[in-house]
Amino acid sequence: MLLASPVILASPAGANVALYTVPTPNSAPESVTVGPDGNIWFTEAQGNKIGRLAAAGKISEFPVPTPNSRPQGITPGPDGNLWFTESQGNKIGRITPSGAITEYPVAIPQSYPFGITAGPDEALWFTSAVASTIGRISISGQLRYFRLAKTVTPYGIARGPDNNLWFTGFSSNTIGRITPAGGIMEFPLTGSAAEPFNIAAGPDGALWFTEPGTNSIGRITIEGRVTVFSLPAGGQKPYGITPARGGLWFTLHLGGKIGRIGLSGITTEIEIPNVRILKGITAASDGTIWFAAASANSIGRYR
Repeated sequence: MLLASPVILASPAGANVALYTVPTPNSAPESVTVGPDGNIWFTEAQGNKIGRLAAAGKISEFPVPTPNSRPQGITPGPDGNLWFTESQGNKIGRITPSGAITEYPVAIPQSYPFGITAGPDEALWFTSAVASTIGRISISGQLRYFRLAKTVTPYGIARGPDNNLWFTGFSSNTIGRITPAGGIMEFPLTGSAAEPFNIAAGPDGALWFTEPGTNSIGRITIEGRVTVFSLPAGGQKPYGITPARGGLWFTLHLGGKIGRIGLSGITTEIEIPNVRILKGITAASDGTIWFAAASANSIGRYR
């Protein structure tokens, strides 16, 4: 593992930030993604709804049928729908662009499905944090499960440039890779407190991930070589991460900021006024950055 010391630049958000209030109070927006319809879709962990933010700023909400299901991750699927995890409902959900929801129960009890992404095989892949498994669900709803040997508490998952799925091991301090056929490789991180959380494929052919335990951003090549870039202020806990504008953008869970890290490790942090807790983050095709401003009960936009 290589440790790098980035150059840190500060930038005020100013007029570049807009916040769109979620109609349901205290909804705790968690994850955001761009849907196949071009709208911004998000999960409401406490509101128990899936939200859709249209270009004009109008938010529509769709209740999840299972009560208190706590929807978490969300991703566009290969079928033109959105797919999401229900961590407390122990289900995988599918929502059409018009808002019709179908739920698929996970066979492993109380497995806590969390992250989800589309794979290279026309299926969706997800993490089950409590069960320490990786799941696969076809667009017709057929489920398979893969037990992990070393990884404990997998949270984030992303499709890599090698057409495998890469995931984080929060409690085991590992990064893992699973092939579409189910072959698993797990890479240990140095130290014991990195707590890798979310992960995304970068524009450089590597995977980038957040380390809230060490207040760092990590990078792993498809061969397993790791570099870690420390962020300047402790206790901010980097959380979500997404590729955009030639680098990676991330949220600081407790820092009230979003950030950008370039491929060389140079980091810019941008303060979001009147927001303390930030969660998921994504980027639209026009380069705008969208994020879940949980403490403000809003979806934020930075341009």
